[in-house]
Amino acid sequence: MKKIVISGYYGFNNAGDEAILESIVTTLDSLAAEQGETLQFTVLSAEPATTAARLAVNAVSRTNFLAVVRAVLGSHALISGGGGLLQDSTGRGLSIPYYLGLVLLASLLGKKTIFYAQGIGPIRKKYNRLLTRLIVNRVSLISVRDQGSLDELLKLGVTRPQLTLTVDPAFLLEPADPNGRAAAVIEALPVGKPVVGIAVRSWHEEAKTLPAIAAAADCITRELAAVTMLVPMHYPEDLAAAEKLAGLMKSRTVILQEPLAPRELLAVFNCFSLVLAMRLHALIFAALAAVPLLGIAYDRKVGAFLERLGLSSAEEPGALEAVQLTAQALERWQGRDQLRRLLRERNFAFRQDGLQWAGRVLAFILK
Repeated sequence: MKKIVISGYYGFNNAGDEAILESIVTTLDSLAAEQGETLQFTVLSAEPATTAARLAVNAVSRTNFLAVVRAVLGSHALISGGGGLLQDSTGRGLSIPYYLGLVLLASLLGKKTIFYAQGIGPIRKKYNRLLTRLIVNRVSLISVRDQGSLDELLKLGVTRPQLTLTVDPAFLLEPADPNGRAAAVIEALPVGKPVVGIAVRSWHEEAKTLPAIAAAADCITRELAAVTMLVPMHYPEDLAAAEKLAGLMKSRTVILQEPLAPRELLAVFNCFSLVLAMRLHALIFAALAAVPLLGIAYDRKVGAFLERLGLSSAEEPGALEAVQLTAQALERWQGRDQLRRLLRERNFAFRQDGLQWAGRVLAFILK
């Protein structure tokens, strides 16, 4: 049995990061079982009891230093990622020292260290750039989820090991059977009308951005004779943004009030006809469901993902205009048949890419 510690932004009710975690665990576990091997995972989580119960893994508090050291000491490998862990544009400036500190600890203890489909940057502070170069060059195996992240590591002077471009682990998720909480949400959707899923978050220029999105949502609803559902991807932060947006809209909308597990949420996205989103994983879920999508590139990672799909993004927050946003969304709707075919093709290719990378990770851990 090989013991693996997984570090990331887990246990914070962020659907994207929880999707990443579930995919890493289930994919590696499945591939190992095919080879007659057994893996034991310990996840560093903000809510270890919840994480352990949901995924049937071991979990310890990510801030309990002694528990973290014991977990790493007793492991064969540390997986860091995925997600955008190494950046200093959000949070309290502690992300990079925290996540790189774990990598350094594992490295000093002689453990294998793996970056699993990470998103890198932006890293603006000189100290963080230096820290990244010094520590990431000690990592055993590295993959990133977009070309911009790979370029950022190269600019920082990361020269070893060889960097691999893969895809976000969420592309290996399968939707849950629509029962339980997901079924209740799906059953509440009207039959015979297009459903537009909208996922927003609080960000800079919110006073300009949310009114533009609200006006566009009203126009889209009217043009398509549709209904809208606001989908918070990170609770409770995104719920507050969704409620502000709903208050600005003239058309009636529904807000998903409680967080769903990633596979349950993916089942809900399968019922959407169009998705308009700021959140990266709302766009990834839309792509997985082959639903026409339009992203608002509040962060480089959103634009990078859409570029891999061969799609453009809407303007950045603060520069959004309702008329243009409406026109872009309706254009995606009008080309929906061709776009669905494109997304299915990309999904197949991305899935093969993700499985290939997971196979490399497993082989590296087992050897």
